[in-house]
Amino acid sequence: MDDVNRCDPCTGLCEIVPELAGIFKALSDPTRLRIVHLLATDTTGTLGVSDLAEQLGISQPGVSQHLKTLKSEGFVTSRREGFHVYFSFNRERLAQFQDYFDLMCGAVMDRCDRELVRKTTQQAALNACVVFYSYTGVTREVADRIRNACGCDLVEVKTVTEYSAFTAYTTGVLRSRRGICDPILPDVIDVSRYDLLVIGTPVWAWKPAPAISTAVRALKGCEGKRAVVFVTNRGQPGEALPLLEAALATRGVEVAAAVSLTKEDLAARTAENDLIEQIVKAYPLPAGNGGSVRA
Repeated sequence: MDDVNRCDPCTGLCEIVPELAGIFKALSDPTRLRIVHLLATDTTGTLGVSDLAEQLGISQPGVSQHLKTLKSEGFVTSRREGFHVYFSFNRERLAQFQDYFDLMCGAVMDRCDRELVRKTTQQAALNACVVFYSYTGVTREVADRIRNACGCDLVEVKTVTEYSAFTAYTTGVLRSRRGICDPILPDVIDVSRYDLLVIGTPVWAWKPAPAISTAVRALKGCEGKRAVVFVTNRGQPGEALPLLEAALATRGVEVAAAVSLTKEDLAARTAENDLIEQIVKAYPLPAGNGGSVRA
């Protein structure tokens, strides 16, 4: 019965919306925000109602009422020492609120991305394929978000011999520097039926991971198609994007856009949203829909 009204896929957002509403209400008052700031930056641990009233310039009953609201939402805790009551800021509650807020933002942005696809292409899903390699899971996360937004297919490339934490940073990095390709599965990637390709890889030694270099060679039916490429990295993409573009050019693939994603980008979803926009922009639209028909 509880599952009847759940969204597909379920984000769990509906379960935290009532709690978020209470949190937003508690934090919407400027005086309560000042109390939060005072308690969060206090180093004495001995702030009471009278201390807060003096610093805020309001009455003690007014402070007590604001503290009651903040305590009800878990942002403020108190302890009694004799006749005195001291108040503290609950940092764990703030961390929980941030998790809830990130969940809400993520769900909203996913919906916005899907609406962007629908409005631009006049279809709910794109006939596109995301070919990617992921070692730590970061690139896979980006690929999943692209699929959620665009409804496209995923092809995850795997190395025949998996890297360990040690060999990835020794053998793997060395092979990347030397441009050596890894044997992969699948060894043939048929993309002939797709209108757009999206290629993603982590950056290893400022170059594409060896597995994705093999994947480009393994593409079948890619000639004359367009592609959007992306790399995930720690802020130093190096030559990864131009090398990936050059490799695709040798296969007859036109790279329409290239995006670099750092850890900070993924957290803020700024460059990632730009990636979705670039994919939609690169998608070949039929004649009469603002685009051109590609052979």
